[in-house]
Amino acid sequence: MGKYEILGNYLRNRGRSNITLNFKEIENMLNFQLPNSSKKYRAWWTDDPNHVQAYDGWLKFSYKVKTVDFEKEIVNFIKIEGVKLIELKIDTESKQSFRNIAYKFEKKCKELLSNYFKINLKSGEIHGIHKLFDFVSDDKSIVGDAKYYTLVNGKSLPPAKFSVIAEHVWLLEKTKAKRKFLVFGNDKRVPEEWLKRYGNLVNGVDFYFIDFEDKKVQKLN
Repeated sequence: MGKYEILGNYLRNRGRSNITLNFKEIENMLNFQLPNSSKKYRAWWTDDPNHVQAYDGWLKFSYKVKTVDFEKEIVNFIKIEGVKLIELKIDTESKQSFRNIAYKFEKKCKELLSNYFKINLKSGEIHGIHKLFDFVSDDKSIVGDAKYYTLVNGKSLPPAKFSVIAEHVWLLEKTKAKRKFLVFGNDKRVPEEWLKRYGNLVNGVDFYFIDFEDKKVQKLN
């Protein structure tokens, strides 16, 4: 069972066409805190089935998000009438394959970035920040995360992914590390487009891109 399916089962069991929940109710139901992006960005509440919270949390139970009120911290779900679950089903095999590639990318990044920074990097936490970062040096002076993203259908901007990038930049800025970074793989246009729009707001977080083919670390900002 996916970690958001408890929410989906709750919506289905209520059997109502219109259900409003506050964020705290959802967190109590799931037994973990929602990410910061869910409390700031409408894109997190997307009805895109490629996002695990959307697919497991409401779509495959025939619900979609109608409105989100961030001031009151409430979200309104409505029943999707006449939609068969098969229409919302993701190709599980392809999705798992993509996750495997993303995992291999993160693993390769550890090796390449450890050589690039000339210091051992491994996953770890930073005191005071509730997140497991992909790359942390033993002395906590270097911290970063990996993102394996692509444009939607190879051409459209991915708003939900842009929100996740913004959240991770914010988290990295909260650390006291001397070197903070995000490293991207798959499609360089994603970080490049993000930097075009929001790069002037970034404070001390470096963006890198690594291609599987040439295995070179490219600095983007």
